[in-house]
Amino acid sequence: MRLHRLSLCVCCALVACSSPTTEQSTVAPEEVLERATRAVQELESAQYVVQADFDLKTDALSALGTARMDGMLSDGGEQLRFQLDLTSEVASAAGDSSLSGTVEVVVISENEVYLNLHSLSSQPSSEFFRPEMIAALAGKWWLLSEDNSPPITKSVTPDPRLLQAQAQVVSVARDRGIVQINGRDSHHYDVALDTEKLAAYLEAIALEKGQEFDKTKTTKSLEEIQGSGQLWIDAETYFVQKINWVVQSVPLDNGGTASLSFTVTFRNHNDAPAILPPQGATPFSPAIFFTLPSEAMFPEEIQNQLPSDLNDEQLLELLQEMNSY
Repeated sequence: MRLHRLSLCVCCALVACSSPTTEQSTVAPEEVLERATRAVQELESAQYVVQADFDLKTDALSALGTARMDGMLSDGGEQLRFQLDLTSEVASAAGDSSLSGTVEVVVISENEVYLNLHSLSSQPSSEFFRPEMIAALAGKWWLLSEDNSPPITKSVTPDPRLLQAQAQVVSVARDRGIVQINGRDSHHYDVALDTEKLAAYLEAIALEKGQEFDKTKTTKSLEEIQGSGQLWIDAETYFVQKINWVVQSVPLDNGGTASLSFTVTFRNHNDAPAILPPQGATPFSPAIFFTLPSEAMFPEEIQNQLPSDLNDEQLLELLQEMNSY
């Protein structure tokens, strides 16, 4: 009996020693968020990894997929470099298809954006992702004009403004104490969107850019969003270390909805490598598409409508017409 009791005591001691303990913070969550808001104003550079799952539904199609983005920011978010890997299953009236691709983007300034389409494929083959067309673009750096810059460079890439928003427009639902992220003590919170704060933040951004802002419409749209998140903030520097969100029922401009979950992990705050323009880039022009045989590029409906002489502006208009098919 004594041996049994001794064994039980040893087991209890081992369990107690192996159970993780969470250190409680001595700083109120509201103060931590305020310090994080101030800290991000001093952020000049960082590296990040984004991992996301998405589910989009509209009247025309539905798409289910995953994405990973490895990148860095510099000059307070004015410069970016990232590689995006994307896979998606798409269902539409035209049939089901699988898309996959890898693209790399470098943003030196608003007027100097580079793109390298490493790969892009569709199964079954699509008229908009024809192998002949992809082969003409893939594997080389292109210098894009401002009009041709991909919207992803301005909308979904992490930058200091996104980090500032994380600290400004959330409310803390639960304080999980101090945990380790990348070997550093970090405040860990369960958070929820504060729709009033977010509407006010978006209004301020719109005013800063000289854009119109419908606060009533925006607030109504935000109230439809169902989301929960987690936030990790460095306990010493107050830089955001990690973000996780699960968001449902995000309204889309075309009347559809989107659900997504994503995690962003940051490292090397103010110590990221410099972002340099790629060497040997070719200025992009719509004329590149016309180096292909017309049957390889254009739907049959407009093959016979191609004029013999077109300038770049007319080529771009024709490509936009093609995209409407």
